[in-house]
Amino acid sequence: MNSVPNESMARRTFCFGWLLILLTVAGAAESKPPKHSTPPPAWLIGVQHSPRQPHSGQTVQVSARVRSGITNVTLFYQLVEPGGYIELGDPAFTNNWSSLPMPLAGRAQDEFTFQAELPATLQRHRRLVRYRLLAQDSAGRPLSAPGFNDIPPNYAYFVYDGVPSWTAAIDPRSGDPRLAAPLTFPPEAMKQVQAYHLLGKRRSIENATWREQSSGKDYKYTGTLVVDGEVFDHIGYRARGGVWRYAMGKNMWKFSLAGDHALQAKDDFGRPYPVAWTKINLRACIQQGDYGQRGEQGMFESVGFRLFNLVGVAAPNTHWIQLRIIDEAKENPPDQYRGDFWGLYLAIENEDGRFLKAHNLPSGNLFKMMDGSGYLQHHATGAATNLSDLFEFMNSYRRGNLPEAWWQTNFDLAGYYSYGAICECIHHYDVDSGKNYDYYHNPDTGHWQILPWDIDLTWADNMYGFGQDPFKRPILSRPAFRLAYQNRLREIRDLLFNPEQTGQIIDEYASVIWDRAGAPSMVEADRRKWDYHPVMAMSMKGGQGLFYEAARSRDFQGMVQSMKNYVKTRGAWIDSALLKDSAIPATPAVTSAGLAKLPVDQLRFRVSAYQGSNPFAAVKWRLAEVTPRNSTPPAAHPAQAPTEIISLWESAEIANPAAEVAVPAGLTKAGHTYRVRARMKDATGRWSHWSAPIEFVAQ
Repeated sequence: MNSVPNESMARRTFCFGWLLILLTVAGAAESKPPKHSTPPPAWLIGVQHSPRQPHSGQTVQVSARVRSGITNVTLFYQLVEPGGYIELGDPAFTNNWSSLPMPLAGRAQDEFTFQAELPATLQRHRRLVRYRLLAQDSAGRPLSAPGFNDIPPNYAYFVYDGVPSWTAAIDPRSGDPRLAAPLTFPPEAMKQVQAYHLLGKRRSIENATWREQSSGKDYKYTGTLVVDGEVFDHIGYRARGGVWRYAMGKNMWKFSLAGDHALQAKDDFGRPYPVAWTKINLRACIQQGDYGQRGEQGMFESVGFRLFNLVGVAAPNTHWIQLRIIDEAKENPPDQYRGDFWGLYLAIENEDGRFLKAHNLPSGNLFKMMDGSGYLQHHATGAATNLSDLFEFMNSYRRGNLPEAWWQTNFDLAGYYSYGAICECIHHYDVDSGKNYDYYHNPDTGHWQILPWDIDLTWADNMYGFGQDPFKRPILSRPAFRLAYQNRLREIRDLLFNPEQTGQIIDEYASVIWDRAGAPSMVEADRRKWDYHPVMAMSMKGGQGLFYEAARSRDFQGMVQSMKNYVKTRGAWIDSALLKDSAIPATPAVTSAGLAKLPVDQLRFRVSAYQGSNPFAAVKWRLAEVTPRNSTPPAAHPAQAPTEIISLWESAEIANPAAEVAVPAGLTKAGHTYRVRARMKDATGRWSHWSAPIEFVAQ
């Protein structure tokens, strides 16, 4: 134990003795992520360190605000070196602490501030510094913060000087000069996406991701996660996934944060999500080798989940990160397959109670479905805990021949039409085995809903599955339900799943991880890390040299184009196979009935005469903001552009098709681009396509 030169031996011995007793008790706990955080002790008002994330050579000040009667405050700190990680259950966690006195620095009424400075020499790049406090009350009794059994049992900060450059070849062992030529990715390229740091023992990291292949959900190992300078100490981590959990070589991760210490995650554009995360799912952004789609780099899921959310189906938010794992002393060793940089990953929001809150859904039982059954992801207060509600619902719909009224009372049909539409659009067919979706019971409506999960095998017709979720046949085989589904699918084709609108979204997401001008980018860095990584040759679904097979140009730009091409071919198939109906009304046309320049307070429109084989029933109007046509694709990290599927205004169903319609004032902003459309409904309930739009820039 290191000592401070002017500290009295008696005091050091007293403090360390008590700390050793407390930490010995705490260290006896299993090395697993605790479930609930412990609030700070009553005597401690607050503790903080500054700067929040120091650089090398900076002095760090630790301040503790305590209540009256607290004396002899001492700071204990532990240095955790790169490559020398100390897990919660290690003896070193109990023993390796140094002390510093915290002199009284200020007083305000009954509050006292004690401070200590950790010298600049302690701050070294990639070093984790843990600390805790020991004090005495007025009776001389020892106090600690955090308490000996608190969760987490210490505070911490991470010293970091920034993400450095990185150099790698496509295949450093190749005899082909093109493959063996190294490329340097400067810091600005390496910072293209957020960095998540995982600190852990090298053996534990390799056990979790490769050596100990377990299908369980236990978090056997603990480490430290650092995001945006915030330290999440003693998290649990494991590999994630189902039957192919260890099949890709570059495998997926799941982190469980300690207690209730939640991550305020941010999206790709730096905007915080409405609810913080306590579970972090990382998709490895590497396709199964035998499907030929490797190199899409998480685009299939990120864009797919966005489409679900845009049509009103709650789906996980996602954002890309670079995972950096500190499990050895050197940050960038000569071997490009070692070192901190582990490549590009897609962080996926966990479907749990926090997910429901973030998506404005009331707290209801949420079940992850697997193998024809399910288990609770979130339990709502007062709801069943023994799966009886789930079994009652499943037993009912499995009996078959239910009346339409049962479905209308018990199931969110409108939500299912939108869910089924996007499943068809992106070919999310890996749902046949009772998996890759959740069931949610909405306590306000009484409706059950199906929510999407695990949509990586999509965007190509050769992907796995036949698309037969439990509701497809019993619902869509009924003419009335099928008609309503076709109406919704037709609308989604008109307003969202088309080359313009979905193409815009594809470009937005690609810009986050790729530089259109050809500069080094994160997708290329990830390709060089993993395309010929030795572990890929030993993995069942791995394989080397398989990036960009689906692209004619054999690059990421080609993969982006293949997604855009799929929108065209898949859209044409949907129109011919799922939407073919000669009885739908003819598509109407709309014209402006107001001034030529369409000022924001004089938006009036008319629609052409109804044409259809069945009697007219109604006309409906809508207004939406859009991105201007032929606008330049985003270069890097734009804010998400408006999409037409999100309406600013929709009229009621109007019985007089000849009536002029006025868009309510106050909805548009000068200089923004908008579209107005109308559609017709006949007496059978069939809706036409939405009209071609009137597009205008509000004056």
